[in-house]
Amino acid sequence: MTPALPFIPQRPPFVMVDNILQCDPVVVSTDFTIGADNILVQDGHFTEAGLMENIAQTCAARIGWLNQDKPVRIGVIGSINNFKVLRLPLAGETLHTTVVVGSEVFEAIIVHAETLANNEKVAECDMKVFVIG
Repeated sequence: MTPALPFIPQRPPFVMVDNILQCDPVVVSTDFTIGADNILVQDGHFTEAGLMENIAQTCAARIGWLNQDKPVRIGVIGSINNFKVLRLPLAGETLHTTVVVGSEVFEAIIVHAETLANNEKVAECDMKVFVIG
């Protein structure tokens, strides 16, 4: 387990990953404990936007981890497909997000992501990320 903050461009209060649990060229897994004061918590639930940002920051953690010898790079979401939210997690729950790279061409990365809370899938999507910095 490695703190994710050094590997992502985001800074508090907009950090939605705590630790990198696993990272290699194809798979990255992170965890994130949702604070009740999180900017993307509404009515005690982590929002859809929060789940999406958690997935995007998991992608960012992979990019940072694989490029540790360079300054942290910035990525932007190019598209999100098949985004499914099975339930909104509660503040206090810990998310476990796994991103699997399907393809990577130049600076475009296409991934499939799944997010679990209490070993229950809460969200999944396919995401295209472009590394621009």
